[in-house]
Amino acid sequence: MKKEIMILVFVLTSLTIFGQNITGNWNGRLNLHGRELIIVFHISKAKTGLKSKMDSPVQKAYGIPVTNSIYNDSILKLEIDNAGIVYLGKIYTDYNFIGTIKLKRSNEIFPLILTKGVRSEE
Repeated sequence: MKKEIMILVFVLTSLTIFGQNITGNWNGRLNLHGRELIIVFHISKAKTGLKSKMDSPVQKAYGIPVTNSIYNDSILKLEIDNAGIVYLGKIYTDYNFIGTIKLKRSNEIFPLILTKGVRSEE
């Protein structure tokens, strides 16, 4: 009986972990030294994991390729090597990541909450 319960718990836990669909549009507002920027990440499935692009509508920058898109153990890591940017966030609900953006060149870190689907006003 214990063995069956353990198997059931494992299966249900696996379904919860793998059931999270993070593909789609994720956006948030970044306060960068008093200047507010809207950041939008477009995350989709690829043959081997995830692929992403980033928009910064205030700067009229669209379709910026994300070098690495990794989602593992409820942690999302998005790296843009050309810009020296790394987003690191933990899923809070099915529709929110709470995280930070790090600027590699200056080593500064700024909070950024991403919300799925709802687009912030430009």
